[in-house]
Amino acid sequence: MTILVVEDEVRLAAAVVAGLATEGYVAVAVGRIDDALVRLDDRGLRAIILDLGLPDGDGAAVIAAARAGGRSLPVVVLTARDEVNARVAALDAGADDYLVKPFVFAELIARLRAVLRRAEPAAQVLRVGDLEVCPGEPAVRVAGRDVLLSPRERGLLELLLAHAGRVVNRREILRDAFGYDYDPGTNIVEVHLSHLRRKLADSMVRIETLRGFGYRVAVGA
Repeated sequence: MTILVVEDEVRLAAAVVAGLATEGYVAVAVGRIDDALVRLDDRGLRAIILDLGLPDGDGAAVIAAARAGGRSLPVVVLTARDEVNARVAALDAGADDYLVKPFVFAELIARLRAVLRRAEPAAQVLRVGDLEVCPGEPAVRVAGRDVLLSPRERGLLELLLAHAGRVVNRREILRDAFGYDYDPGTNIVEVHLSHLRRKLADSMVRIETLRGFGYRVAVGA
């Protein structure tokens, strides 16, 4: 799952992204409303951490977009605005939680986990062949045994399993599993695929490479 951090203070945004990574989340940061709105349709996006004071306007516009058309994308506001009327306005606009800067990172993580639990109360185990991916569990079940994956390996596996039988291209993996909105020009996808294939060696589930197209999960004996 990808967490979108909307924060124009570059050092703070980088610190939040790094902290989220240590907690097992893939995060991507943007500093403007326009950039945030573009990311709302990312397939792997699961929540937003949102500053309200942004260079191109009030972050409340992102809340409105996250609620448009019946969307229920969780939004945690993280802002310096500590007035009661600002809290009320953001929560009335559809924010799920509100945290004032300066803040303790552990509290931000706890609030994020809480809104994610509320947003996905009926999350189901993802099963393909002899693989099981349980929401919130650090390990996956491979042929009846637990195998620990890194956050990026897990995100990659979840993406491929969610589209089992369909070819998933490199751009989709970079965007939806790793949180990149550009191609870094490295072999990052291939490296994580290699690690993932090694950890799934005992499974009947295979990750196929279709050169020039992408990757596909297949199930065989």
